[in-house]
Amino acid sequence: MDLGLHGRKAIISGANRGIGLTIAEHFAAEGVALALLGRNEAGLTVAAAQVRAKHPAAKVCTVVMDLEQPQTINPAVEASVTQLGGVDILVNCAGGAYRGRLEEIPDEMWERYFKVKPLGLLRMTRAALPHLKKSDQGRVINISGTRGREPEAHSMMSGPINFGTLSVTKAMANEFGPFGITVNAIAPGSTATRRFTELVEITALERGLSLEKAEQYLLQEVPLGKVIQPEDVADLAVFLASARSRLISGTAINVDGGRTRSI
Repeated sequence: MDLGLHGRKAIISGANRGIGLTIAEHFAAEGVALALLGRNEAGLTVAAAQVRAKHPAAKVCTVVMDLEQPQTINPAVEASVTQLGGVDILVNCAGGAYRGRLEEIPDEMWERYFKVKPLGLLRMTRAALPHLKKSDQGRVINISGTRGREPEAHSMMSGPINFGTLSVTKAMANEFGPFGITVNAIAPGSTATRRFTELVEITALERGLSLEKAEQYLLQEVPLGKVIQPEDVADLAVFLASARSRLISGTAINVDGGRTRSI
């Protein structure tokens, strides 16, 4: 199936590891030129090398940017566009949430994480928008999380951060639609990244379980009973970036093995 991605150009934030890096690898497989953005230069260098090792023909550049430092965002986007020769796809993957209950999360952590997402996501998209308007296949893909729909007490911050991401996704889709730009969100469930490993370790400690039992405990509410792999998220990102998704916009799609109970 021709996805209409060969020769397209993508900027990916949070691209040095995990879901962001896997999306980059999947895009490279489709012939997409890449700008990998992150705050760690060494990590970006390793990530770019990994993409090139798997896809030797891939065009990959790296740009250092820290969403906690807003003054770095516009220059990073402009540097990416200059090196790529334009941009068709923006993937906002950077960001996370500080785990804990309300009493356990200090104000500085709320401020720090909200500065990355959704505020950093908005700044990234605003910087890229003039360039996306020039594309005949403009795409914005925001990586959110299932807690945006179903908040949990032990992860108080995940709910508002991801709900905010879902909300701005819909608002941007409405605003950008007249320019032919689609905007969608992907909401992964428990995904096999460093953060999930940490969650398993915390659960094992809190409940006095082995690591294996802790993982089973975390998966007991997942109907398909499996940990989401970064590749599962990347497959959907490729489709949403493609010509095949031209009339899909303003929606959020869960990749969670069926765990989310809401429709």
